[in-house]
Amino acid sequence: MGASTLYGVGLAAEHLQEIAALVDRGGCPVVCGLPADAARIDGAAVLAAGLDQACLSEVLDRGAGACIEIGSLDAPTAAECVRRAAGCTLFLSLTTASAYRLPVAQTVVAVIDGRAPLGQERCYDIELALQEAVSNAVIHGNLTVSSLRGPTLAALDTFSCDLNERLADPALANLRVGIAVSIDDARITIDVIDQGPGFVPKPRAPTTASGRGIGLIESLAAEWELLDDGRRVRMRFAR
Repeated sequence: MGASTLYGVGLAAEHLQEIAALVDRGGCPVVCGLPADAARIDGAAVLAAGLDQACLSEVLDRGAGACIEIGSLDAPTAAECVRRAAGCTLFLSLTTASAYRLPVAQTVVAVIDGRAPLGQERCYDIELALQEAVSNAVIHGNLTVSSLRGPTLAALDTFSCDLNERLADPALANLRVGIAVSIDDARITIDVIDQGPGFVPKPRAPTTASGRGIGLIESLAAEWELLDDGRRVRMRFAR
């Protein structure tokens, strides 16, 4: 990503300028709001105070290389997100709450398909693998909700209550989920990063009704690995 301008959506000009200074952009312009008339912003980084689907879709449809939801991030951490985005084809940093409620996988795969056409079946496989990785990052990573145990209504009720209770905790809802996409001539690499306690795969019990995302990812990706003590899953797909 080679952004020359930093855009802010819903941010005060002073806050945007503070983040830009910490990124060390060397005087590159910062702009409050997106340009009018649906103008392209290819490669640019967009910082949004909060995200809904309309905002996320517009930012990515215009060709942005990064979309970073500020949420509760302080300026130095937001600046670090912008720096991390520089080495990626596409970079997203969302709150847990946004990653849970928005169709992130579908949106990201649509962008990938627009830049490196895949075909319907390949899009479906990558979207399914990415959705599993994002779900794991949100539910089992940042929210530390245990897998659904057994196909019973009582187990489902316990799982749903735990999930809703933890989403209602601002400290957990504002943890981060990152998605970093890199595209080269041979493959597409997607990292999904959470801020949870980490994860070590264990043999799955036959009665476990959820938590099977790793097995599905393994079946869909050409390669995959866990990094950062399980807080980052890296998936590679042949082009």
